[in-house]
Amino acid sequence: MDDERIRKLLEDYSSDESCPSGSDIDEEELISQRSDESDTEEEFSNLLEPETTSSPATVTCPEEDNNSSIDRPYARYVYGKDHTKWNKDCYRTNVRTRSENIISVIPGVKGPARNVRSEYDCWKLFVCDEIIKEILVNTNCHIRNKQKPAPTKTQTSYMKELCKDELLAFIGLLYLAGLNKANRQNLNDLWRTDGTGIDIFRNTMSLQRFYFIMNCIRFDDSSTRLERKQTDRLAPIRSLHDKFVLHCQENYDPSEYLTIDEKLDSFRGRCVFVQYMPNKPAKYGLKSYLLVDAKSFYIVNLELYAGTQPPGPYNKSNKPFDVVDKLVQPISQSSRNITFDNWFTSYPLTQHLLSHHKLTSVGTIRKNKREIPASISNARGRDIHSSEFIFQKDTTLVSYVPKKNKVVLVISTMHHDNSIDVMTGDKRKPEMITFYNRTKGGVDVVDELCANYDVSRNSKRWPLTFFYSLLNMAGINSYIIRKENCSLPNLKRREFLRVLGLKLVENHLRTRKDTIGLHTSLRKRINDSLGEPSPAPPPKIAGIARRCQDCAYKKDRKTKHTCCKCNKFICMEHAETICKNCAAYSQDTN
Repeated sequence: MDDERIRKLLEDYSSDESCPSGSDIDEEELISQRSDESDTEEEFSNLLEPETTSSPATVTCPEEDNNSSIDRPYARYVYGKDHTKWNKDCYRTNVRTRSENIISVIPGVKGPARNVRSEYDCWKLFVCDEIIKEILVNTNCHIRNKQKPAPTKTQTSYMKELCKDELLAFIGLLYLAGLNKANRQNLNDLWRTDGTGIDIFRNTMSLQRFYFIMNCIRFDDSSTRLERKQTDRLAPIRSLHDKFVLHCQENYDPSEYLTIDEKLDSFRGRCVFVQYMPNKPAKYGLKSYLLVDAKSFYIVNLELYAGTQPPGPYNKSNKPFDVVDKLVQPISQSSRNITFDNWFTSYPLTQHLLSHHKLTSVGTIRKNKREIPASISNARGRDIHSSEFIFQKDTTLVSYVPKKNKVVLVISTMHHDNSIDVMTGDKRKPEMITFYNRTKGGVDVVDELCANYDVSRNSKRWPLTFFYSLLNMAGINSYIIRKENCSLPNLKRREFLRVLGLKLVENHLRTRKDTIGLHTSLRKRINDSLGEPSPAPPPKIAGIARRCQDCAYKKDRKTKHTCCKCNKFICMEHAETICKNCAAYSQDTN
């Protein structure tokens, strides 16, 4: 069952203390709601109530006019406002399978991605070395520009340029912060030394260094950005966006059912294409259109909304018809099915997908569309849970009454009969509607998965917000690759992200622990994190005075005393005096 599959994906999130029990996603939570809802938009809450099993339902016989007399002859055809012709009678169903419903590609991992096994290698399929190198080059260029006024001696330690291992460690800490639900928490709390902080953050880098990297990270060449923005509003992240989308399409073949919907990433900074969507949790943010596998929730395609682009190659229409036409390009001619809601759905779109892309589609449709006959969009006088079907050769439209004076319209080029789902009992829902409810939640589940372990931090730079969103989606896609390659049905995404985050910081930890002058206690904690034994303390050198390692550097206090356990030089202010008897007793008890 689809509910059970979604529950397994979110079971580790719902088990957290911060999340109330019984918070698994149900169908009602997956309904896509929009800010432009009007009276023509239909209500689905009644469709998604718990269903009971009863006897098979019957379909009410459609009538051309509710006010027509009984003696009036039966009219076979009905017409839309634009004279689109619909047949009330179902076409023959005992025909061979239509060509648009025959899938020739086996869904699953493809290409070189079949050979990867570890969490880090799966993640690198999407955030590849080429992307890391591009970020590294542009970030270091920005750091060098900030260093032009010569930094002071205290600033030099955290204003140095990045290396690859340190950039990966920064990304790893973002994943670990999201794993601990600390993505919006004050960074000072994560680096605290009073026992309330998280050791892995202090072990990896200083708080100043993390802040500096987060402020300096860049994704494009700033010297040519103004020129590129003349034709593309997404110039700061265009290269990153296109490479990530290409990797998503290269490594996985989606199943036969996909979903198209909107996703909103929270952002309240200055940006000309910020969207306001009151029915979304974030309200304000960057809007993206996603094409998602409705079974595995793998992200196949992504389009970041940028408003009206300047004249040039990126100046394309943002109408729902054109958005869907662009998103389905990777799966064109593949005989798959697309599910979308009434903001996207139109009769011309369903016909275009069928004829030009060889894709079937299912979607709710608003009753004010000109192709919809007025007779079936009217709910007055109709019985509750009754259905009316009208047909064309390749298209079926159903009108269902979930409650009094409410009507739901669903159009499909995949279904060609008037079947009722007997499992819905007295509700007598058409199979078209139950199929829509099963496949419409792909993007909503992706949005929920991103929110569970979100790496995003508050930022006033929209390219950085998109980068956080990209890391969330890379975590989901790489988790799916790992799960299918290793046949691990019970692999929890929480454990996957934990291993991935620790692997990303590992190389930088190994480099940092060998740094000259690193505090002994910090070196010991790093070794503990890596699971390696701490090195033996340096031998005691008699008669040599050195600076106390616990005093502030500016004091430059020299001492000949050393600790009896770690042999570090320490002044009497930071030493404790203990007699031999007490020292012996302490050793015995330990």
